[in-house]
Amino acid sequence: MRVIAFSTDSRPGLRSSRVSRSSRWVFGMCLAVLPPVFAEELSSARQRWERASISDYELRYRRVCDCHPDQTADTIVTVRHGGVTAVRYAREDYIEDIPVPAERLQWFRVVDDFFSLIETASAREALVRASFDQEYGYPAAIFIDYDPDLVGDEVDIRVTAFYPVR
Repeated sequence: MRVIAFSTDSRPGLRSSRVSRSSRWVFGMCLAVLPPVFAEELSSARQRWERASISDYELRYRRVCDCHPDQTADTIVTVRHGGVTAVRYAREDYIEDIPVPAERLQWFRVVDDFFSLIETASAREALVRASFDQEYGYPAAIFIDYDPDLVGDEVDIRVTAFYPVR
């Protein structure tokens, strides 16, 4: 059996999406398929994202890792026509952002990849928690634990800013 937690970020406006303690969490359990509540919310979020028809945007996220807590950096992904065109890291202890070489851009995710990550992890019966932006529907926070008995297999991504480019 697996537990899937889901949250909808209910703050109006946005562009800085941090999951707050006041977020509404809904828990569901299932064996091999997404629970109806989570499946409906995930589908609703994906529909909002698709209706928004945003193919050009800048996505800023932080991948949280206990392995290097003293070296946190936001990843800033620039997306044009649905594909990654530039990536840079923003660290508080650096004056300028650190660009990622073009040959490494394939390793970075766009919003559609975040949806796929959630769906794939759910299909693998992992523990999945996700929150979605109320307006655009993109995943604002994702936590996945593939095996609760292992340390270090978790994925924890938090979108800190999202800017559509029109």
